[in-house]
Amino acid sequence: MLSKVMCLSGRIYNQLDHRKTLESKLYNMCTGIPWRDLTSYFSAWSAIWSRFSLWSKKDILNELFRILSRDTGMD
Repeated sequence: MLSKVMCLSGRIYNQLDHRKTLESKLYNMCTGIPWRDLTSYFSAWSAIWSRFSLWSKKDILNELFRILSRDTGMD
């Protein structure tokens, strides 16, 4: 399981497009804005949404959020 998590997080966060997808979802969660209102920094909203939808179906996002919540550094 640990090797899968390490591979998953490295594969996603080290790719610029994947990193922006994750950051756009976090931005979306913090601001509550619709996907269509994402800034151009994140690239085309439709590409971001498509990747987000695929990650949701493959349960990649849940795994990422589990990793992020485990490594918060809050004691």
